[in-house]
Amino acid sequence: MYRNLLEAWWPIILAGVIAASSVVILAYYIRRTILYLLTTIASLISFIILILSIFAIGKWADIGIGMFAISVLLGVNIGTLCSFLVKQK
Repeated sequence: MYRNLLEAWWPIILAGVIAASSVVILAYYIRRTILYLLTTIASLISFIILILSIFAIGKWADIGIGMFAISVLLGVNIGTLCSFLVKQK
């Protein structure tokens, strides 16, 4: 039972982990102001996709789009918080 549940959630979890790790990697190479601008834009796009999936699509079968958007939104925000620990090049 848990194996099937993990198989269904694996892409959503992986999207959040990739978003967080890419923000932390970008924090090493680019300036902070550009990083915050990019993360703000990514968060805004993810939030818009979440709102559209709730109100425009609205079916339970298509809620996966909203869960994917939540995962990316959390990943970007966690990556931004962790980017304070990264020293710039």
